[in-house]
Amino acid sequence: MAAGAKKLPSNAEELKWIKKLGQGAFGEVWKCKSLLPVETPDANAKYVAVKKVPKSIVKQCNLLDQLDREINIMKSLKHPYIVDLLFTFKDSTHVYIGMEFADTGCMFDLMTKRGYFGHEIAARLFYELCDALEYIHGLPEKVIHRDIKPENILLDKDGHAKLADFGWSNALRSATHTTTYCGTSDYLAPEMLMGMGHNECLDMWEMGVLLYEMTMGYPPFGSSTQEKTAQRIMKVQLSFPEGIDPDLKNLILSLCKLRPLERLTAAQAKKHPYVTKFFPNPKTPPTQNMTTDVAENEEPLGRPSVEARHLKRQKEILEGELLQILQAKSTTEQDLYKVSEQVHTAHQILNQEQLKREAAEKENTRLKQEEQRQMRELQELQQRSEQLAAEIESCRNAGR
Repeated sequence: MAAGAKKLPSNAEELKWIKKLGQGAFGEVWKCKSLLPVETPDANAKYVAVKKVPKSIVKQCNLLDQLDREINIMKSLKHPYIVDLLFTFKDSTHVYIGMEFADTGCMFDLMTKRGYFGHEIAARLFYELCDALEYIHGLPEKVIHRDIKPENILLDKDGHAKLADFGWSNALRSATHTTTYCGTSDYLAPEMLMGMGHNECLDMWEMGVLLYEMTMGYPPFGSSTQEKTAQRIMKVQLSFPEGIDPDLKNLILSLCKLRPLERLTAAQAKKHPYVTKFFPNPKTPPTQNMTTDVAENEEPLGRPSVEARHLKRQKEILEGELLQILQAKSTTEQDLYKVSEQVHTAHQILNQEQLKREAAEKENTRLKQEEQRQMRELQELQQRSEQLAAEIESCRNAGR
């Protein structure tokens, strides 16, 4: 170990488990304190966020190797707006993933308290997240997040965004039977609903949904049922309140496009007029307190409580089979369309062959008729030849 380097925990006994920060379908997240010596005056450096993933889930999904690969990718990511993955270790029951601790907490919890963000905060957070996405999308081995939402965005003590919860959780989520898609239903992109392949454009759709939720206080495609939400997403049914900033509306519309390749890239989104208008200097530190600074005239928009959102998620899980049916229906319709095209093509070929056969039959009939005519003419010529021969023979006999 290099001189002055900090020793990182390698087992659960080297951590003090202080407080559970969250409980998900694939593990728990805890605020922990390292019990190892720390050579720094910063007390916060002693705290880490540790996710405990049960090995039973990983083994059940047969994803241990994939989980290891994703963790190695996360270890290689170094960006100011991406949560640092500090250490990982395993024991007989769990995989432990230690990450930097974000003092301000989760964006979702903050939005639940505030309702929504003002333009200055929203534009800055949007810029920072796009900066992180530009970085991971441009790596030699491209990384796609696939699950951008307030629950997966943390905020440090200065209010800067920290993108968290990368592909290893998506790998687990996509392998379950109840939720075969990656991501939250409100944030699903059309290509995910259709079961099609996806690229980094998927992240940019989710950034459009996130920007809408940050500024409006609710997701744009949310509905009473998962099926209705899916239908609104597939039709890109976006509605905006009167008086909305025109640049904000344009940016959201430029990201939430049905065709993935028509969406802005992360680099393009960073330079959009909405961002440059409300966050003109990226080097300027935040001037607003993320936890207390709410405009005096802002009215809460009635964001659902954490418990209500949890119940909604449970409902979404129960409705997961319905989404599978919708995906299967979409796939079947696409397959049926392809088969219909093939049948149509085959029918055209059959018609062409039928026409050729009819033409051939007509030609064959004509040739037979021609053959019969020629046979009759031949018979007539033969008869005349025989008659002439008889007449010649008769004349010879008479001359004698």
